[in-house]
Amino acid sequence: MRRSIQLLTLHFATVVAEEGSFLGASRRLRIHHSALSRRIKDLELRLGVTLFERHPGGVRATAPGKTFLAKIRNILKELDDTLQGIEPADSAKSGELSAGSDRQLCNCAFLKAIVGSLGKDPEVTDFIDFLRRHCPP
Repeated sequence: MRRSIQLLTLHFATVVAEEGSFLGASRRLRIHHSALSRRIKDLELRLGVTLFERHPGGVRATAPGKTFLAKIRNILKELDDTLQGIEPADSAKSGELSAGSDRQLCNCAFLKAIVGSLGKDPEVTDFIDFLRRHCPP
């Protein structure tokens, strides 16, 4: 079963955990708290796991939620670090992208999944082609 979950939703879940409430997270993220709550509820339904215990004072991550969120934080950090290492090549070169470390890209299975899902988006074609060259399936 394939689950389609946006990176932004995963980021939202980590912010909810950090803030300890949908209201606090919604203020930080600048989105309406009910929209954020619905988005997290949808994430929980897609995963088949309750990530947060809701209580009058806010939310608290469940045991499975803590495990999931720790892994997601690591994945998002690795992805962010990887993307930080990518710089446009000199204009004298053929318009290809370059990265500080090919090894860093190849160690990210999550990035390979992103390459597969974004490969048809015309706005990121050059980036995807670069990743495919450096992260063989």
